[in-house]
Amino acid sequence: MLNLLCLAVCNGQSVLKDALDRYDYKAALHIIDSLSVEDSSSAIDLAIQKSRCLRRLYRMDEAIEALTDVLYLDQFNTVLLAELAETHVQAGNTMDAFNLYGVLSRMQPDNPYFKIMRARILYREKKYGDSISICKELIVKDSIPEILSLTADAYKNMGKVDSALVYYDHVLLMRPRHVSTMSKKADILLTKKQCQPVIEMSGEYLKDDPDNMTMLPIYGLALYLNGDYQLSSETFGHLCELDEKSYGAHYYLGLNHYMLKNWHNAIEELDKAYQIDSSDVTLVYNLANAKSHMTPVDKSGKPVLNPESERLYARALSMIEPSPTMMQNIYGSMAVARHTVEQYEEAIKYYKLSYKYNPRNISALSSIGYCYERLKNYKKALEYYQLYKKVGKPGTEGYKFVEEGIRYVTQEKFMQTPN
Repeated sequence: MLNLLCLAVCNGQSVLKDALDRYDYKAALHIIDSLSVEDSSSAIDLAIQKSRCLRRLYRMDEAIEALTDVLYLDQFNTVLLAELAETHVQAGNTMDAFNLYGVLSRMQPDNPYFKIMRARILYREKKYGDSISICKELIVKDSIPEILSLTADAYKNMGKVDSALVYYDHVLLMRPRHVSTMSKKADILLTKKQCQPVIEMSGEYLKDDPDNMTMLPIYGLALYLNGDYQLSSETFGHLCELDEKSYGAHYYLGLNHYMLKNWHNAIEELDKAYQIDSSDVTLVYNLANAKSHMTPVDKSGKPVLNPESERLYARALSMIEPSPTMMQNIYGSMAVARHTVEQYEEAIKYYKLSYKYNPRNISALSSIGYCYERLKNYKKALEYYQLYKKVGKPGTEGYKFVEEGIRYVTQEKFMQTPN
């Protein structure tokens, strides 16, 4: 009778293994439920197998229940506790998992896995300082690149970017060509406006892997921020060849042409970016500004406003909440566009709006004065020129321009005075 029972158990385990090998977890669950349990050890083993099947079917609550139902049989079973902790992680019950990994760490203080899991959970819960403390304990015993990277990420998220850079550099000493780490390091350096180290790091990498889709835009962006618009445009041009639907590649290629005053090319590339994604107000503004430099003329040859530029300026204004810097830029560009085509009254209106959003932009005052001068409203021109003189810096080109303007309008104003 005993031999028949053993044979039945062996056959059941064999059928179970076959179902698991075929990833047929529903069938495996039916087999597990049909198997008889001889002792607490086999009950725990079957519960663990059942929980794993349920996890793979994303039935997390049932998986947790299967394990907790047998926990009373052996509350210090390491495998059982670890499986329960892992299931809680997958179910999103992070603090339940954290507490279980704490118990496991006390049971096996030299086991790094349980500490790693605690550090990862704390990081996920945005408890970065506590995560760093556990990571440093681990690093003392073993410089694991993933833990060094986790430490760096935690420091970065805390805003302690200098400490983050130290740990990213440790990772790169162990993995010199680790693209993800280089990308994170570059992000910090570019935020700190330290472009040259990024150019050197990414440029060196691209010598061996010139088509790398992560490092190419980093290299191009660093060049752009460093003012090397020609080489940056070549880099983003190559990126466009590799991926013609890349928003960022067309956008920054357009910006480089913009900075080089290649207006036609700037408009072409910015428009391609606009066709991919028109939701970025900065793109809409830059495209409008580029188009404003392509001034059409009427039948008599007189320059007129670019209607496409005007449409885009209007769209940019409708997209943004009043950001002082952006509003100043948009209204300032709209003013210059009207100034260029000698619509001085309209230009004055937009110069005043630009100045309203940034009173430190004193050049708007001199521009308003000049527009009034062109309209022969010398009283108002003198008023704004004198406003500029009160805040302008003597000796600058702007100050000299205003002084000359004051001399001219004072003379013209005198000539207009009745005898």
